[in-house]
Amino acid sequence: MSVPAPSEDTRYADGPRLLADVGTTQVRLTLEPAPQCFESLAALPSDRFASLESAVRAYLQEHGHPTVRHAVFSVAVPVSDDHVQLTNHPWSFSVETLRRNLKLQTLLVVNDYTALAMGLSRLEAHEVLQVGRGEAVEGGVIGVIGAGSGLGVSGLVRFQNRAVALATEGGHVSYPAQDATEQRIVECARERFGHASAERLISGPGLELAYEVLAREAGRADTARSAIEISAAARAEPPDPVAHRALDVFCAMLGTVAGNLALTLGSLGGVYVGGGIVPQILDFFRASRFRERFEAKGRFSGWMSQVPTFVVRAPRHTLVGVSAILDDHLSVDHGAGRLLDDIKAALPNLSAAERLVAQDVLTAPRAWLTDPILQIAERCQVSTPTVMRFCRSVGFKGLPDFKLRLAAGLAGKAQLSHREVRSGDPAAERMAAVLDNSISALVAMRDRLRPEEFDRAVSKLAQARRIEIYGAGSAAVSAEDAQNKLGRLGLNAVARTDAQLQSLTAAFLSAEDVLLVLSNSGSHDPVNTAVARARKSGAVVIAMCPQRSDLARLADVVLPVDYPEDVHALVPMVSRLMQTVIVDVLVSNLALKRRAIIEQSLAQLDDQRFGVLSSHSR
Repeated sequence: MSVPAPSEDTRYADGPRLLADVGTTQVRLTLEPAPQCFESLAALPSDRFASLESAVRAYLQEHGHPTVRHAVFSVAVPVSDDHVQLTNHPWSFSVETLRRNLKLQTLLVVNDYTALAMGLSRLEAHEVLQVGRGEAVEGGVIGVIGAGSGLGVSGLVRFQNRAVALATEGGHVSYPAQDATEQRIVECARERFGHASAERLISGPGLELAYEVLAREAGRADTARSAIEISAAARAEPPDPVAHRALDVFCAMLGTVAGNLALTLGSLGGVYVGGGIVPQILDFFRASRFRERFEAKGRFSGWMSQVPTFVVRAPRHTLVGVSAILDDHLSVDHGAGRLLDDIKAALPNLSAAERLVAQDVLTAPRAWLTDPILQIAERCQVSTPTVMRFCRSVGFKGLPDFKLRLAAGLAGKAQLSHREVRSGDPAAERMAAVLDNSISALVAMRDRLRPEEFDRAVSKLAQARRIEIYGAGSAAVSAEDAQNKLGRLGLNAVARTDAQLQSLTAAFLSAEDVLLVLSNSGSHDPVNTAVARARKSGAVVIAMCPQRSDLARLADVVLPVDYPEDVHALVPMVSRLMQTVIVDVLVSNLALKRRAIIEQSLAQLDDQRFGVLSSHSR
């Protein structure tokens, strides 16, 4: 497909983007210098390279080492954290390490069917073919399914004027046999694999399995043929009867699962069929039992007849999808923080070299939060003094000052996540995972804290005659820290970390006292028993614990501390950090409140002294 060269006006200001579709047998790569303009498309055999990084480096070397700042790769495997292990292939990699090694600002790695779903809205009319009847409802949910080496399933929904792709593993649902032939194939898959998933049957290997079962029943000696051979034999003139039957069963089973997907998602926007098999057998597919099975849903057959089905026959559909995902990601960052708007406004007043730095910030500001000045300068192809001059030109003393302001501007759009800390990861990745988990947890906690509950806690603590602080296990450390900080404000605060002392002192609390309880789980029975006793005594209970815990139900005020700690492998680190931060915020506000009280008392004392002096002078 020939694509006209992009004009200077349409090219991305920060250079071409790198897009890759990483499959089991090959890696398809392309450069995108302008929106929807794909250049230097290449397909590299996977078995020629020891790693994905080496394949990408070979591609970039072959095309003159272009300066690439942003990239997105699709992979045929679920992507849930930094570590990616390809299915049916030995390649594995860390996303962050690969980003650094390739000197990229942005590297996104997404599931291939998530990419296909995102690309649907950007395909041209001739790149899709409708099979059967039905009419798509504008804005309706779209289902996506496709068979190749496996079975991919996704969906596309509209949310706040944006398209959002669903990351699913719907290919691994159990397949429901619809007739005796399918039942025999399902039983063979179950005996061989233990679970007869849709992917085991509706894929290249699944087509081979169906042929094997049918050939054995037909008394053939040779029951092993590749999916490509079966497909060709089924469509030959005259067709091979066993191959033809196997391919027809394949299409019918795909119709069953595609129909299930439409019902599950309510796919009024239609169901799109992609993958590597169906686009190659279009004539056979259109005449097969696919659409019949798709609509065969009993009482809902009439409803299903109105849902259209389409075949995506564009060879570039996955690349279109990853392009859309990367564009969406970068456009979100472009709008983050007033600082970026100020940089855009300052562009005409910057030098040519400073504008290169400014464009780098605008296109991927998050990379600036972690990259050192040398890496930033190298990426922008300027000197380190130029980076410093840029920071001063936009009103900052230097790079550290600029990074602090940038981080604050991006905080509201932080991507919250929990990453597993693995022993096999490089030291840098383990450190990054721990720090990222802590940062994400604190941002999430900030967004969950309710100001009215926080104000109630500060008010109760400020008015308390005595403050008892309970903590057990790792929370005991946080309880003792709270005692020290509250005591420095002159408050009568005592930490109790022994279960017997907690039980004894709880009975002597009164309505003038406050019990501050810190718990990682909220389900420690000795602590909760003591808390219940304190409630009966009339004390106010403030709890830092998970919101849906037994302790939270006993408390008058809950300051939520929710975090998925692996308590079997690690001491609860992040929960303790969250407790410490909440204590710091409480103490800061208490200090301000007590300062106002002290200043008011001093003012009253001064008035009294002035009154005494005035009486003496008379």
